[in-house]
Amino acid sequence: MGVLLTALSTALPAAAQAFPTSPQPAEAVPTIGQVSKDSVWVPTPERLIRRLLQLADVTARDTVLDLGSGDGRVPIYAAKHFGARAVGVELEENLIRVSNEAARAGGVAHRVRFVRQDLFDTDLAQASVITLYISPGVMTKLKPRLLALKPGTRIVSHQFTLDDWEPDESIRSEARMGYLWVVPGDVAGTWTVEGPGDSLRIDISQRYQSLALRGERAGKPVAVIGGRLRGNEISFSSFDADGASRHFRGRVVGSRIDGESERDGTKSLRWSATRAR
Repeated sequence: MGVLLTALSTALPAAAQAFPTSPQPAEAVPTIGQVSKDSVWVPTPERLIRRLLQLADVTARDTVLDLGSGDGRVPIYAAKHFGARAVGVELEENLIRVSNEAARAGGVAHRVRFVRQDLFDTDLAQASVITLYISPGVMTKLKPRLLALKPGTRIVSHQFTLDDWEPDESIRSEARMGYLWVVPGDVAGTWTVEGPGDSLRIDISQRYQSLALRGERAGKPVAVIGGRLRGNEISFSSFDADGASRHFRGRVVGSRIDGESERDGTKSLRWSATRAR
């Protein structure tokens, strides 16, 4: 995982900025600060790699895609310590070479592959987790593609954010920041919630994963609070007709939500909701 030049060029020493921008041959020894098409290679510390992968809840069921994979340390760590399959995308031949050598030495070459490719030409949909250490300008360009991914896809970034898309979580490690976003599902609209002996209408306004909810029962307003969206998992609280509070959690599939609700002192009850077309 490296960082793109836009953010670091003013901070790099003159020697680093003077590196040629033509692709490095496979036999060239990688050097920290090596300049690529529009990037420099600056590795992410191992401790932060672990924290970022933990933040994304990476497991053996995941495919981790590292954009600008440098010497391959993030994909290799994901495979070796989390059991994930991993793909590193990198333009420089010499970094691809050392990545493959490191994967073989680490015994994970069967779980990791490295692709020499521009990150903007990469199929992002292959991943359940995407790792980034790229400049704000490139993050901005990538944001529409990231938001279009399957809801629940996790994105973690070293140091840089995605403009006005607020992260779901953040961490600090060794004076460096890490951020997590979970691609949100589409829940905006008017929903009719049906539960045992009850019906509730909820209007949801959405900005990324942030929700504003308004409720109505039999023509009268009902408070709906604590709305939260993580991928396709939604939760919120409202009130039964007798005034008792009820907590709802469910999963969104298209224009339907199915889930369970709980009220103090009672068992969980199934509920569902449909969105008006």
